[in-house]
Amino acid sequence: MEGRASAWLLTLPFALACAGCVNTQTQKTVAPGVSTGITHLDDTPRVVKKEVGPKRNPLPGTEIAYGQMKESEADSEAGKQNPEAQRRLRDEARKAYQHALELDKNNVDAQRCLGRLYVKTGDFERAQDIYKKILTKHPKDAGLWHDFGMYHKSRKDFNECVRCFGKALELDPENPDYLKKLGFSLAWTGQIEKGLVYLTRGAGAATAHYWIGCMFMDKDQRAPAIQHLRHALADNDRRNGALSAGQTQDARELLASLEGPPPTPGRRGLDSPIATRPR
Repeated sequence: MEGRASAWLLTLPFALACAGCVNTQTQKTVAPGVSTGITHLDDTPRVVKKEVGPKRNPLPGTEIAYGQMKESEADSEAGKQNPEAQRRLRDEARKAYQHALELDKNNVDAQRCLGRLYVKTGDFERAQDIYKKILTKHPKDAGLWHDFGMYHKSRKDFNECVRCFGKALELDPENPDYLKKLGFSLAWTGQIEKGLVYLTRGAGAATAHYWIGCMFMDKDQRAPAIQHLRHALADNDRRNGALSAGQTQDARELLASLEGPPPTPGRRGLDSPIATRPR
């Protein structure tokens, strides 16, 4: 009996070793996906990445909207107070408009936005190039003629303003904005009576005289400034408030200063259609 027990004890390690070998071999030969009932701590689910297709270009309209958003941020009060941020935002807007044109080289809205932005940043050469090219293809777009007029206003070329705003008005005869800007441009070039006609049609007689009075102040011409400011206040009284509250107060203060000591030129009239000073 003791001999059998001793023999069994001697063979036990060998039996255990064989069992381990069999278990290991079994694990190796189990088909993939078949559960063995054995859980391993490092068994984590595999994440299968989906194949990504070719990157799609955005639509031109999306790029234009993005550019307009950046341009609006640049023109905000926060943007004005941070020139470096304003330059960066405007540059982002420029790239967005240019990308829209890469997607659609004939996109009028992208060209219009880019032209306006160039005027805003003082890049007049590129702006003029854009307007000339686009107006060659779209000579009956009143909005483009208006924008080209504003380009010339930035250059203080009021004779060209008259031409461009006149073309815009030919294409859209009832547009009050075009009426006012053409009238003011005519007045600035010395065609006062003709300018008054368009300004009155666009904004009313009181406002027309108010704007021309302010223009004469810009030119440091006291006598005609007094004359037109008096006309503005008289018409305002007859029509019971044709001027806005701000215009009325401003006209009265201007007239008082003109009839008293010599005024400082160019300090009022900032709400004129194409004011010659920054707003």
